[in-house]
Amino acid sequence: MSADEQPGCPFPRPDPASDRQADDAAPGCPVPASALPPDVKWDQAAHVEAMRKARAAAATSHLTTDKAEEMAQKAVEQRAERRGLEEINSKFVDALGKKLGYGHPLSDRTGRPSFTWTKEAEARLLEVPAFCRELTRWRVEFTALKKELGTTITPAIMDVKYQMWGEVSHAIEDRHHDGLTWTDSARERFERVPEFVRGQVLEAVEGNARTMGAAVVDDSVVDRVIERWASSGDFHEGLYGFR
Repeated sequence: MSADEQPGCPFPRPDPASDRQADDAAPGCPVPASALPPDVKWDQAAHVEAMRKARAAAATSHLTTDKAEEMAQKAVEQRAERRGLEEINSKFVDALGKKLGYGHPLSDRTGRPSFTWTKEAEARLLEVPAFCRELTRWRVEFTALKKELGTTITPAIMDVKYQMWGEVSHAIEDRHHDGLTWTDSARERFERVPEFVRGQVLEAVEGNARTMGAAVVDDSVVDRVIERWASSGDFHEGLYGFR
């Protein structure tokens, strides 16, 4: 399967060489400080509890402890930023744990139950770009849980989730009107996104672009959206991410 046809999450990088480097790295990708939200004030007890929960879930989320802590902190901070909160308290962290999807280190549902992946399914998962590989794993597992497909993940179960993504994606594209203007370079990258998630990507990128105050989607906007996803593991991001 070519790089352009890889299933999973957006977005191909403009430089193929840098994309290969990212695929060889650990889950996630380095995130420039400029891409992160401004400092948000934490209540100390809330931060201690969030980090404790992230460390406890790291293995189940298929993340290193450091990465699980980073995702937990950034997911909370980005959601708090959207809400305009002045301080992050334990009540907000607890509420977010009920909203985040299965697999995220802060989600209350992570690890209930645990899943086993066949060698064939693991090999297929490697086709997904590294920065969102484990996030795709989480969504496949949650689909298996919801549809009572068992706790052994096979390529056939992966197909169930991919088909569901495709149905949602096509519905979004069918109703999409009056979208933002995209530069040629950003549009070229978008056209390389797998068809079955293209609608979700369109909605997510343009939604984030509007909250950033951007009237045009260019490569810098696309990169900032990727960086938010990679650092937080929060594809939902309120109304703008993957469903």
